[in-house]
Amino acid sequence: MDKTLIEKYLNDSCNEQELDLVLSWLTESADSADGKDILYRIWEELPENGTDIKIDFDAILNKIHHEVNVNQTKLLMKKSEDGLIKYNRRQYVIRTLRNVAAVLLFPVLGLGLFYYVKYYSARSAQVNVSHAYNEVFSSVDAITKVTLPDGSSVWLNHSSSLRYPAVFTGKYRSVELKGEGYFEVARNSKSSFIVHSGELQVLAYGTSFNVMAYPDENKIETSLITGNVELRKSLPGGKTTTLCKMNPADHTIFYSGNGEVITKTISDDRYFSWKDGKLIFTAEPLDEVVRKLSRWFNVDIIIKDPELKDLTLTATFVHETLPQVMELLCRVSPVRYSISNREEKNDGTFTRRKVILTCRK
Repeated sequence: MDKTLIEKYLNDSCNEQELDLVLSWLTESADSADGKDILYRIWEELPENGTDIKIDFDAILNKIHHEVNVNQTKLLMKKSEDGLIKYNRRQYVIRTLRNVAAVLLFPVLGLGLFYYVKYYSARSAQVNVSHAYNEVFSSVDAITKVTLPDGSSVWLNHSSSLRYPAVFTGKYRSVELKGEGYFEVARNSKSSFIVHSGELQVLAYGTSFNVMAYPDENKIETSLITGNVELRKSLPGGKTTTLCKMNPADHTIFYSGNGEVITKTISDDRYFSWKDGKLIFTAEPLDEVVRKLSRWFNVDIIIKDPELKDLTLTATFVHETLPQVMELLCRVSPVRYSISNREEKNDGTFTRRKVILTCRK
């Protein structure tokens, strides 16, 4: 028997003559050593990748039962002509054919069951991976770059963290930011990118932007460099409301206390130059300068004299130490400073250094 003919039978592509040959072989030779060898080779040559196998088990079973019944009907019609001996012989053939059908069907069913278990085990593993999350923390004195599963890049400022799934699935690519991050989002028109930061959601597709959302601040600032983003506010019940849509060079401040939104146009990179190791201040109030310097150098800077808060500063710092920054501040404004040493606490850790700013009179 030709192996190709058996395969045609299993694929339901035999013509009438080929079907007679196969049925004859099944009844007479399939149970022999050579027949079993052919069936075994067909079994071994089935592809191992279950995702490419489409087996209609019901169709195979119905096909075998149908052919058995057809042959049985023919035999019954000839019973009167061939006599009881021939009839009993045909009954033996039918039983043999049914046995052979079972031999053929059980391996196929076994293969299907094997791939069913294998497929759903793989699916279960994939589901577990899709629900896994990574979280990256940037230390108090470092800038950390992260590459996301979709190829997007994120820079994390000092004392910031980013939580994101191991695999992006579904309609959205969602991440959670605490602190400050600069995003260069890989373009994907079918899956929008969402940054969750407190009450605010920043939605983008292929865009570069900066988000500052430190938990100890009462505001969230977003600066758009390229592309377009939409700012949304989270509402109870998982709903959102659109606050505004930003264009390149827009800088938007969302105040979490009263929900106020202020947008202005910027012409420099002062709000995201930190990712390149630079701090840029342009006529910025001293209390804002102090807040950023405190985070940058991991110190507590305290303005002791309230009148100093009315001062503004324009400067660019690159690689300067804390004392160097303080010395420059004293040169351009009526400020004096003192820096305290770290003190050891009861648990063995040390306090942050303190910088006291006073008015020079």
